[in-house]
Amino acid sequence: MISNSLEIEYGVKSNYLPHILNENSVGNIHSVFQTSFNLVFHDQLVHVGSLGTPVSAFGVNIPGNSLQQLLNRISAGNSVRYEDGKIMIDASNHEAKIKLDKLSEVDLRLSRLPIDRIDVKNNEIFRLINQIDFLGDSGVIQSAKESSMLNEFIFAQSDHKKVIKAIIEHFFGRGIGLTPSGDDFISGLIMAESCFSDESSCREELSEFLSSHSTTDVSRSYYQCLLNGYVSESFKHLLNNLSGTVEIAKARRLVKNVTNYGHTSGIDTLFGIQVALKKLIQ
Repeated sequence: MISNSLEIEYGVKSNYLPHILNENSVGNIHSVFQTSFNLVFHDQLVHVGSLGTPVSAFGVNIPGNSLQQLLNRISAGNSVRYEDGKIMIDASNHEAKIKLDKLSEVDLRLSRLPIDRIDVKNNEIFRLINQIDFLGDSGVIQSAKESSMLNEFIFAQSDHKKVIKAIIEHFFGRGIGLTPSGDDFISGLIMAESCFSDESSCREELSEFLSSHSTTDVSRSYYQCLLNGYVSESFKHLLNNLSGTVEIAKARRLVKNVTNYGHTSGIDTLFGIQVALKKLIQ
């Protein structure tokens, strides 16, 4: 049974959280899963997961035993509060407290990285990504029309922004699940653009489209992080190693950490990264 004194002051947190929790506020538990849960404050999610797993762009990871105690006692809709650097959670008539001000911070902000056509083509991570059967394993391509759209995006010389607009409009929110395949694909495009390109056309188009269109709450939260330059930990590690030399064993581990993410979410995102890199190195 959770006691009144359950206080969690050991763990890690994304350095994006101050964008969400910048003043005292009230929220609730958005969703509860087998090994994690989401809080929501002002329409923005905060993910609570377990230490030892990659930190979400909008996440907090706490010790597994503390997390399990909470999961046994909470339900979607329970009230939560953020006050003075702490999250208070209503857990079966007891209050649990996550002391964010005591947790270590993980830097999940994307860095602008140099890109060289030859280096990328020879990069072991890029080689492994190119070996993935995206047509069979990803949920992004459902028709010949979509394959044609992506080829046009990769090789477009003129009307570049028109092509990007069509890509965002078509794939935004397309698919099922917490993060539809189309959203994951767009996220991959923007991750690669943010890291390796001087352009910001994809980001600008997504930002405009997001202001007037809806997708799932989880996708929207990832989009908000991404447009501010933040990604989840497994993606940051992978992207940071795409612009140089990386040993094959490390490359396999980094790609596996991403492909293990969600049902097809990791693969769908890698597809977006691959397409964007193909365009950049043409």
